[in-house]
Amino acid sequence: MSVVSYKCPNCGGDLGFDPESQKLKCEYCFSNFSEQELEVLTTEKSYSEPGEEFIEDGNDATAEKGPTMLYTCPSCGAQIVTDEVTSATLCCYCHNPVVFSKQLSDEFKPSKVIPFKKSKEQALETFLAWRKKKHFLPDDFSSPSQLEKIAGIYIPYWLVDCDTSGYMRATGKKIKSWTSGSYRYTQTDIYAVSRAASMSFDYLPHDASKKADDLVMESIGPYNYDDLETFSFSYLTGFIAEKYDVDKDTIYPTIKSRIERAVETELRNSIHGYTTTAVGGKNVQIHRTRFHYTLMPVWMLTYIYKGQTYMFAMNGQTGKTFGSLPICSKKLNLLFLWVFLITFAVVFFALAYTGGLA
Repeated sequence: MSVVSYKCPNCGGDLGFDPESQKLKCEYCFSNFSEQELEVLTTEKSYSEPGEEFIEDGNDATAEKGPTMLYTCPSCGAQIVTDEVTSATLCCYCHNPVVFSKQLSDEFKPSKVIPFKKSKEQALETFLAWRKKKHFLPDDFSSPSQLEKIAGIYIPYWLVDCDTSGYMRATGKKIKSWTSGSYRYTQTDIYAVSRAASMSFDYLPHDASKKADDLVMESIGPYNYDDLETFSFSYLTGFIAEKYDVDKDTIYPTIKSRIERAVETELRNSIHGYTTTAVGGKNVQIHRTRFHYTLMPVWMLTYIYKGQTYMFAMNGQTGKTFGSLPICSKKLNLLFLWVFLITFAVVFFALAYTGGLA
């Protein structure tokens, strides 16, 4: 397995992608390099790992997840354990960012990427502001050890382009009523209505990871596709990345349904000026479908409370957030107890003052 690690040409330290400068930054001497500058100064170091292994576990639950991969960190020699869809990670011992380039080769090599625009510090600041007014969280929900678990992850997406042609047939009625003398008259004019349109769609998104929760990914969208860049391994350094494990054939029915609804809505909205409208028939054809395999940035923090996983996710480009919060039952019960005691005391003293206890 080819392991890619970028080194600082000034001091030899590890380089990671910096969202603020949009360059590779050395965490030791704080030098910044664009990918073009780095190519001039040095070449990326690629380590071929003869020790690549598959770890098999007799546990059925582990076997369902697929084989586990074992690599050797090119900086400190520690063994890195990942699953088969992880394509970039950090060594847990020396924190050296490494990219498993073979994981993103051939059909698994993305064509585009939206780089991180929000830094880890910005993500933590947003998280702390988000949970600030939540008073019934477990005490360790935002502890330093918990905050250290926040991770920048590139989630695989399919972006879909297509051209469409649509047709809709409807019956429109114009109804008007008036009164003359003691009679009321109603006139109904019936019209045959038809609409046809050609529409193009660009960058319709759908996540391509089984691990990613579709609701969460939709909630932190949309992304600004003006920031799409041609894929380069340098964008992954310092972050976790996964390759897709949901193919385009699997997501196409969902995308197709979204496209058909959008075209039908536009056609239906173009029919107006009638008292009532009844759609009689419709048809949408999709042409020239194109798929772009793309990596999208997400900051993610998970918390397990009483066996249930809670998640905070932030769009690594726009900063839009989604989160679910655990409620500490002890704190909630304590609140109910205080409310009960205060209510009891108020009622008791009110009765005592009015002589109701005599």
